[in-house]
Amino acid sequence: MGETIRLGAVGLGRQMREVLLPALTRGVPYELVGACDSDPEKVASFRRIFNVAGGFTDHREMFGAVEMDAVLIAVGHESNGPIIAEALRHRVHVFVEKTPVRTVAEADELTALARSVDRWVMVGFNRRFMDPYAQARALATAPSFGGVRLFQSQFHAGWYGEDAFIVNHIIHHLDLARFLLGEIDITHVQRVQVGERMHGYTISLASRGAADGTRAIGTIQAGSLLDARYPVERLELVGAGGNIVVDDLGDVVYHPPTTKDGTPVGAVAAPGDATWEPSPHRPPHRNLAGYEDELAEFLAAVRTGRRPTPDLADARCTLALIDQIYARLR
Repeated sequence: MGETIRLGAVGLGRQMREVLLPALTRGVPYELVGACDSDPEKVASFRRIFNVAGGFTDHREMFGAVEMDAVLIAVGHESNGPIIAEALRHRVHVFVEKTPVRTVAEADELTALARSVDRWVMVGFNRRFMDPYAQARALATAPSFGGVRLFQSQFHAGWYGEDAFIVNHIIHHLDLARFLLGEIDITHVQRVQVGERMHGYTISLASRGAADGTRAIGTIQAGSLLDARYPVERLELVGAGGNIVVDDLGDVVYHPPTTKDGTPVGAVAAPGDATWEPSPHRPPHRNLAGYEDELAEFLAAVRTGRRPTPDLADARCTLALIDQIYARLR
């Protein structure tokens, strides 16, 4: 592989044009060598805007005609699987937007294929890379915090079909819970329907326990009930005497454990080597959406050959939680 990664793109809609490609701002240099979409007009405009030599309406033709090191896929979980498989058969590393595939079984099949050709499939769970959540995780894993014991997240959006809301939105907070707590199980699901595309859920969960014996319980509250102008996202982690709140992806408030006289227990370093005080604190976020860091992670993995995080084997555990939700709803 040369200094510059030869990169392809499949699925040339808004997510690819306005989110993923503009986020390729750090890390390894790349060159777009092929672009594919079922809509020939999208292909033509994409080639003009991004100066791409090869344009295709069939991904099989693209992988057969263009030599590339890696590909970004943003098509949708119903159609991603065959595209991922074709890329792997041509020994191309894959970045696929969440939700990666339809089923756990499909994830397992593609993971086995990736291992057989010594290539990686990274999944775009961008909340793992958002500054506020990365900072919350750094704080929560400090010894003084005592491990997360209670987890509560809220996520709301506008009107959405039920299955699409679970698969495309709730899945983010299931993965966030795994990222912060380790492996979890769904213990209870409550659902309320207000209208045809207006649903609310309270999802109870329990962690399987950390190596030190720490266990957590928690809830995810999510609904397609609110206008998008409302604050839509909130997280609270409670440890042994302290708590962390991430409010609408803006403020990160940390109240550390204290002694009886109110003295904070332990010093916690935040990103940038700043010191976190036991008072509301607004850190200088540079990566609120997480896309820059997740794509830098992918390109670095392509360059070095190391396993990216999260890969498809990791993401299949989040997919399995979707199955648990449906089982509880039944």
